[in-house]
Amino acid sequence: MGGCEIGSLAGELADGDQATRLVLVAAFDRWEGSIRSGLARMQTRGELSKSADVAALATALMAAIQGGMLLSQVRRSSTAYRQAVSAVIDHIESYLVRC
Repeated sequence: MGGCEIGSLAGELADGDQATRLVLVAAFDRWEGSIRSGLARMQTRGELSKSADVAALATALMAAIQGGMLLSQVRRSSTAYRQAVSAVIDHIESYLVRC
């Protein structure tokens, strides 16, 4: 298991200089923005509760993906990734509007 190349690269480069760090921030913001947009569309369609904080949910999912991948890489097991992402998805599902 190689982990996330984006996360590994970001970890290596983030302390290098401010300009590089800002490029990394923008890249992660774009990725997180896509997740946030999808959740917002679900909310607009009435599938996700209006009380759901889509920005916070998107950040939590990104953190679970990246942290889970790092732990899985170190432990040489996908268990941490699956558990972290599943926990956040379960949390997101708790905001689903059920008919």
